[in-house]
Amino acid sequence: MKLSKLYFVVVAALIYSCTTPSDVSVTDLKCEYRSNPLGIDTKAPRFSWKLVQDKFARGQKQTAYQVMVTTSTEPLNDEDVIWDSGKVVSNQSVNTVYAGTPLKSTKTYYWKVKIWDAAGSPSDWSTPAKFSMGLLEQDDWIGEWIYKKDQNKKDHNWYRKNFTLEENPESALLHVASFGYHEVYVNGQKVSDAVMNPVLSYKKKRLPYLTYDIKDFLTEGDNVIGIWHAAGWARWGRMKEYYDPPFVFKAQASITGDATNLELITDDTWKCKKSYSAYIGSWDILDFGGEIIDERLREDDWNTAEYDDNDWTNATVFDNDAAEEIGFTDINLGPKGAIRAPSTDANPPTSKITATLSAQMVEPQVKYKEITPIGVSKNEKGNYLIDMGENYTGYFEMDLFNGKEGDTITFDIADHKEVVSSWEQRSKYVFDETGTGHFTNRFNLAGGRFVTVYGIDYEPDLKDIKGYVITNDRKQISSFESSSELLNNIYQINLNTYIANTIDGILVDCPHRERRGWGEVTVAAMYGDALPNFESGAYMSQYAQFMEDAQADDGKMRAVINGDDFEFLMWMANSPITIWETYRMLGDERLLTNHYDSMKKWMHWLYDHSDYDTGGTLKIGKRGTLEFPGLGDWCTPRGNFWTSSNSPESGHFNNTVYAFMLENALNIAKTLNKTEDITLFSKRLEVQRKATHKNLYDPETGKYGEGHQVNQAFALLSGVTPESEKQKVYDNLVDQALYKFPYYDTGSSGQALYTRYFTEYGERMDLIYELLQDQRHPSYGYFLEQGKTVWPERWSAIGGSQIHTCYTGIGGYFIKGFGGIRPDPEHPGMQHFLIKPATVGDLTHANTEYQSMYGKVVVNWKKEGKGAKFHIEVPMNTTAEVYLPAIDKDGIKENGVLAESAKGIQHIGEEKNDAVGNYVLYKVTSGSYDFVVDELPKTSYPEPLNTPDNLSLIGRMNASSMTIQSEKLPVFEAFRANDEDVATKWQASTNTNEWLEVEWVKPQTFNTVIVQEDSGRILSYTIQYYENGTWRDLAEGTTCGANKEHRFKTVSTTKCRLFILKAKDKPAISEFKILNN
Repeated sequence: MKLSKLYFVVVAALIYSCTTPSDVSVTDLKCEYRSNPLGIDTKAPRFSWKLVQDKFARGQKQTAYQVMVTTSTEPLNDEDVIWDSGKVVSNQSVNTVYAGTPLKSTKTYYWKVKIWDAAGSPSDWSTPAKFSMGLLEQDDWIGEWIYKKDQNKKDHNWYRKNFTLEENPESALLHVASFGYHEVYVNGQKVSDAVMNPVLSYKKKRLPYLTYDIKDFLTEGDNVIGIWHAAGWARWGRMKEYYDPPFVFKAQASITGDATNLELITDDTWKCKKSYSAYIGSWDILDFGGEIIDERLREDDWNTAEYDDNDWTNATVFDNDAAEEIGFTDINLGPKGAIRAPSTDANPPTSKITATLSAQMVEPQVKYKEITPIGVSKNEKGNYLIDMGENYTGYFEMDLFNGKEGDTITFDIADHKEVVSSWEQRSKYVFDETGTGHFTNRFNLAGGRFVTVYGIDYEPDLKDIKGYVITNDRKQISSFESSSELLNNIYQINLNTYIANTIDGILVDCPHRERRGWGEVTVAAMYGDALPNFESGAYMSQYAQFMEDAQADDGKMRAVINGDDFEFLMWMANSPITIWETYRMLGDERLLTNHYDSMKKWMHWLYDHSDYDTGGTLKIGKRGTLEFPGLGDWCTPRGNFWTSSNSPESGHFNNTVYAFMLENALNIAKTLNKTEDITLFSKRLEVQRKATHKNLYDPETGKYGEGHQVNQAFALLSGVTPESEKQKVYDNLVDQALYKFPYYDTGSSGQALYTRYFTEYGERMDLIYELLQDQRHPSYGYFLEQGKTVWPERWSAIGGSQIHTCYTGIGGYFIKGFGGIRPDPEHPGMQHFLIKPATVGDLTHANTEYQSMYGKVVVNWKKEGKGAKFHIEVPMNTTAEVYLPAIDKDGIKENGVLAESAKGIQHIGEEKNDAVGNYVLYKVTSGSYDFVVDELPKTSYPEPLNTPDNLSLIGRMNASSMTIQSEKLPVFEAFRANDEDVATKWQASTNTNEWLEVEWVKPQTFNTVIVQEDSGRILSYTIQYYENGTWRDLAEGTTCGANKEHRFKTVSTTKCRLFILKAKDKPAISEFKILNN
């Protein structure tokens, strides 16, 4: 018996040792969503990796893994291995949790992975990755808070500490926590590419710190660490709970070697001096100013070991024990937050530090992209205007010549040509005796395109100028290209807008006027722009922590995460909406767990502000006030500004949002198996839905209130509409989008759920395509026609902020919509996902890529004849449900055979769809697929509901131009000419060659046009219709006037217009009626 057992063991070992190695490679190792992160402080970090193999067989996957964590790249003995998971039978390759011995502060660890593939064959070990630990306990911080005596918060201060090493170190990590920004230098060299860090936080409770690996900058002998410190957000006075943060920092370095064990900390032995740069401006709304560089004070060697710092002063240690406890500071910022905060720049640091120090999780800010200028011109005042080619947010740099010592150069930055400086964005440079120099930002940025330079006597050369976009170092993980150049441009400009407003770890409304993190744009942008297009795991972890820290004691979430607060519901809805959406895309259950108590407390606050106990909805404040729940949608084509707060329409908006929030909270509770809360949220959701539906619904018309797109879509999305009424509500929504108000009818707060509905819930990308194709006001195409390089604040495309987040959030249309790459509602996290491309309209092809945590997903489709081809790539270790537009499964082949018979493909059904007609569903394994559909289903739009006699009422009104009375609401838009209100009107901006057009999605037949002109200014005009690409005349006249009727032979067309050749003044039309008499 013993011999038999021994024989079995030997044979098994031989079989194992002879197993054919796998060709699969393990790559892209990440710890807590980042590559080789420095200074993490989670005690159980998570590891993720991807599998790659050239031309891998379908169904290739991971069946098991092994993770090894060591204290060196090549462990010499068992003590170097602190965790060996052994072979774990699992396909998990994302966020595998460390389960080894406790990790230690300031230590660097190395890790590697091997996997077993679908055949059970092991891969080679991956190339090792590493991560270093920060300071895991608050008591690990032994450095003092220090500052420069007699400093002003506008100063940029230098600090340095000399020390000697007896050897080259084996390890050296420096941890820096600062109120405000800092840069680190060692022996004359800047450490890392990071700029303007740390990111924003709720400073009363938390301050992020950064860790730097300085080993390669140190040497045996004399060394110096230098820190350049600027107050940045410590100057911001709009957080009343912590009004005057101290301008201080602390640092400590852990340096080890064979004979070295040095802890270098900040204390009063550090030397300090005011540097040659400083802030200009107040760092508040309307005036973030800029920086001044005084070249006469430059000392390039200040951060070298050889520099003589004897005339520098010693740093002052901040006595936190003696500091003042900070309560609520009742400063007047105005009811709408438009009053500037009193400056604290001259204040010495006195506010008690109550913040926990924790590692910055999000990627540091960097110079993300270089901007190249396109032109220089001289203005009428003799100054030079530099055109950077696009609006961006970041640094401006310029080499300077021909100066005299003491001469000052001024740079004004603007985001549109109509002003010289947008919101006091201004920097300066002072020449030294050499007369040459270089200006660059360091601790401030600006948003703009046009730079006016004062004080130079020569025309700048473009080669001496450049800019940099500044944002967190998050890789773009998507691409989109289609047959529509307009769509391609909208896609890219939308992402540029998102990046231009993502600074300091949050999404702000704009980078120049306010820099406030209004929450509603984040709800939209995380869904549409961030998660489908950029690495967002670490970013969202940081943002969720900020939300939790800033939450009020009574549970209320903050509407403006970094500033004076409001009580507008959508602005506070990132919890739970964005938390749940992040889980859908990334499958990060730890995010749900960490945030759960905060979310539950917030949901109870909402319960307290509802009439749930009596079967009612939210308690709605007084109309026109800022009381909860306040604003509904904001900055829509129709207006929706302050006076709409707490109106019936806004009440419906907020009640549907609350219902959607309850549904998200319920989903989180179910995921975490919170049994009592599942019951609690289910009951609240049921009552909220019923009461919201009852409040504003008209069963005769199928409309909620006025039946606007947002009213209908939100009710459907949130489950407010009962099953018996869904078709009527849906039909009205479609009717609105196609006929009754066929414009992109939402604003900054409606965008968040509007995009969700049309992309994933209602799946009407055909309607979105119609709206995105428009190039007249109000539309994204109109922005492009006006030459915008990022989205502005208003649909009018004019105004004081031309870099704004009001209309971001649409990135999901391209990746999740046209490309169809989206999470499976039943399987969050993209290991099993959906591919549901929208082959809509006259798009002939679309190529989409998305880098999930598992690998690259590719969906390329192209229409050919009656059918289409689909190239699809599903990454290893994942599966997908593929929805192909087709009449039936018999008309679909894959690589020349019937698709359902091909390897890795299983037919699972069909699904009717209004946008594409019909989907045939397949479940596919990982691999590359080439489908051919012999015939795409034919689709058509429904007829209008209640077709009116006046056909202009079911068309889109376009115009050559419009007079703009107000940037918020132009007042004279084209759609005023078919609103059945003679008191309103369209008005052109000039008096010659202007036109007003009606455009329909389906051809209309008519023989009469009635023009209701306002003020009788027209001198010559024609009525025209569109036929085969040409405008043809139907009638003409010299004067028009009121109710001018034009009869002609019956025509059928998709466009009819009034073409005004000449008028005495700007022509205006009250109503443009089209009839078939």
